[in-house]
Amino acid sequence: MKKIFKVGILSLLVILLLPLNQGMDKNDESARNTEDILVIAGIPFAEREDLGIPKPSWKEIEQILPTLKEVGVNAIFIWAPYEHRISEPGETIIAYTENGEVELELSHCVHIKDYLKPDPDRGSEEDFLYMIKTAHSLGIKVILQLQVSVTIPGDFVYDKHFDWILKSIYNKPAVNWPWPPFSHGYTVNKAHPDLINYVTNVIVPHWIKSWNVDGIYLDSPGMAYCDLYIKELCENVGCAPGYECLTPVDGYYSPEPLVEAMKNKIEQLEKEVGKDLIFPAEACVKTWRDMPDDVIIKACKGEPYAYQIDPRVDRSLGEYFDWVLSYNFRALLKNIYEKGEASYSKNYVDFLTMIENELEGKYTETAKFVNMWNYFHKYTYLLDQEIADCFITLQVTAPGKIVWIGVYQLPPQDNIVGEYFTTVLF
Repeated sequence: MKKIFKVGILSLLVILLLPLNQGMDKNDESARNTEDILVIAGIPFAEREDLGIPKPSWKEIEQILPTLKEVGVNAIFIWAPYEHRISEPGETIIAYTENGEVELELSHCVHIKDYLKPDPDRGSEEDFLYMIKTAHSLGIKVILQLQVSVTIPGDFVYDKHFDWILKSIYNKPAVNWPWPPFSHGYTVNKAHPDLINYVTNVIVPHWIKSWNVDGIYLDSPGMAYCDLYIKELCENVGCAPGYECLTPVDGYYSPEPLVEAMKNKIEQLEKEVGKDLIFPAEACVKTWRDMPDDVIIKACKGEPYAYQIDPRVDRSLGEYFDWVLSYNFRALLKNIYEKGEASYSKNYVDFLTMIENELEGKYTETAKFVNMWNYFHKYTYLLDQEIADCFITLQVTAPGKIVWIGVYQLPPQDNIVGEYFTTVLF
């Protein structure tokens, strides 16, 4: 097998061999209960014609399940399980600003056509349901990604429910802010009651009852918009090119009503279907207005990710989720690789403690990973065969019970990614 496949399998084998809760309180009974440990394999989903990567079909996913089970996986995560398309290179949308119409180029993003139809590019609905049935027969849970954050023309929200899009002071669709790092489309208003009703009373029951999935992962749960206060703040301090507030919004709009409604619905459905359900998310930040001014100013000046390690940021949305992804943990591993401050054991422990006590871990469980699909090319070297053991060991011995494995080795792409990045990066 090729390099990436070997590393992926090695990571899973190590999970079985190491005590995953070494970093937890030994007096905590739940920490000693290995049945609570969730080992998640993230299933690839995106076509990359430049790399020759197709997405695996439902049948190909079903065929790999026994191998994943054998090496310790007890849950799979499926990106973009619904009918969708991915924005094309060079594709644009129009932002309506105080200076008129501005054409903005979109970055790579999934855009949903039908939330109730399994991705037809991967096979039939029968194939999809049989894959889920096979997973359950092996004791593997199935978690699906739900994205209701952005929209563009051709999407379900834009074409059929235009009123669900957040509007700017110009009474036109607002775009994400800041645009350079979040250039995915128009911002969906997660506080809109009709959107909340559709998600909680149509999507969630259909996925859980008709598709029989075990969890729904809310992708990008926050709302990345710029209001009038942020607009004035940025104008006062000056903006980095592209970081201007193009489509200011009047008022405060929070994703919390949607998240709370989803949580309540999932708990209701647990009783109806008679099994435990999982409600995780990507992160637990609400909006830019839930951050200190100096953090917002950094975003205005071109530092949009400064909030990630700032304990002052409101992360209370995490109280609704069973777990969220720990991007901070991967960044910590990268700092170790680069011989940064985290290379010293005390600093490493101190940062882990901050993640668990002051950042996401203050409100919910965090899923640790060495690498995964999002921005994986920036961290591929962490899975170089010569050093992967080190970072995998740090992953599985860190505090927590959720371990995420980035799987890029399903056929027919089990060698393409490895060969490409061996040439480019290693």
